[in-house]
Amino acid sequence: MTDDYDSQLQSAIHDPAVPKLYINGFVNSLSTGDIVVVGKCNEEPVVVINLSYTIAKSLAEKLSEVVSLLEKKTGREMLTADVVKASLEGDTE
Repeated sequence: MTDDYDSQLQSAIHDPAVPKLYINGFVNSLSTGDIVVVGKCNEEPVVVINLSYTIAKSLAEKLSEVVSLLEKKTGREMLTADVVKASLEGDTE
């Protein structure tokens, strides 16, 4: 990561005018013009994000890179929400 990239991150994190959101779930859909993501917290929608196809693909690649780095550094593969959900639904306890 470049110094400019780190500077942009730090600036946004510390700027009180930039909204900070936490999501622990999402749903997404494709339209003829873009991709829409509804971010959810405890199953309640908290944000709607519209992304151009190009930005959606770029974001997907960058998120994949960050998760891969985390998995490499921890030596653990991260579970996806779909895998966790399937595991919990299969639990009979």
